[in-house]
Amino acid sequence: MVSKQEIINIDGISTHIYQLGNPLFSSKSLVIIPGNPGLGGFYIPFAHELYNLLNKNISILIISQAGHSPPLKHCFTLNEQIEHKLITIEKLVPKDHRLILIGHSIGAYMVLKMLDKLENRLDRAFFLFPTIERMKESEAGKRFIRWYSILIYLLPFLCFIFNLLFPFDWLKRKIISYYFLNSPVEDRSILIDTILYDLLNPLTIKNLLQMANEEMVVVDKRNDEIIKQYIDNITFYYGTNDHWVPNHIPQQMKNLYPKGDIIECTNKYMHAFVLRHSKELANFVFHRID
Repeated sequence: MVSKQEIINIDGISTHIYQLGNPLFSSKSLVIIPGNPGLGGFYIPFAHELYNLLNKNISILIISQAGHSPPLKHCFTLNEQIEHKLITIEKLVPKDHRLILIGHSIGAYMVLKMLDKLENRLDRAFFLFPTIERMKESEAGKRFIRWYSILIYLLPFLCFIFNLLFPFDWLKRKIISYYFLNSPVEDRSILIDTILYDLLNPLTIKNLLQMANEEMVVVDKRNDEIIKQYIDNITFYYGTNDHWVPNHIPQQMKNLYPKGDIIECTNKYMHAFVLRHSKELANFVFHRID
C-alpha cells in the first residue's frame, strides 16, 4: 500500500498529511500525532505496518506538526498545534468514524488535551513514550534548557552551511544514509527523504527548537483529572531508555492507576522509536486494539 501525501490548507495553515486506506471503505480512522520534530514522513513505516496488521480494514491519517514541514510560515504554540489537529480531524475524518488516536512524545500531550473534544468518537488512545509532565526535570530536558540559547542560533546556521557545502541531493542522501545504517533496510528510503526534504531547512530547525522550548515550560504538571476520566481508554507505553521522561514516572503512574494499561518497555527501544523500531511498536499497538 502506497501512502498518499499532500500539503493541504487547514484554516490558512499549510498542513503536511499522509493517508493510508480509503475512509469510505471503513468505519474507523486511526490518527497519528507526531512528536517533535513533527514530520509525518518519519511515521510512515509505523503506519504501513499497522495498516497491514489490521488487514487494511481501517483508514490511517498522519498529521504533521504545523510549521515543521515546508512551506513554512511561523512557529505555532502548543495550543495552536492542538487546535490545528482538531480542525484537521474535523475536516478530513468522516464524522461517523470511530477514532483510534496515537500520540508520540509531545503528540501524547496533544492527544490528552484533545480527548474531551473527541470523547463521543473515541475507541482508544495510545501514548507512546509520552511526555505529558515534568519535561524540564528529565535528563534531556535539563540539557536542552542549558544549551537552548546557543542551539537556537547554532543548529539553523549549521543546517544552512550543510546545504551550502553539499548542494546536490544525491550527495546529501549519501551522507544522511550513514545515520540509518542500523535502521531496517525497508524503512531507510522514507526516513532519508524526510530528513532531506523536510528537516534540512533552517526555518524547520528553528520552529521545532522554539516549540521544544515551550514544552519545557508548559509540560509540567500532569493532568490527572483528564487521565482519571479516560484511563479505561488509554494505553501508556513508557521507555526505560527514555531521557525525556524522569525515571520514576512510569512506576508512579502504575501506583496511581493500578488498573490502567501502563507498560514499561523492556527492550531498550529509543524515544525516537520510528527510526529503528516501527515494526515492534506497530505490533504492540495492534495487539491492544479491540
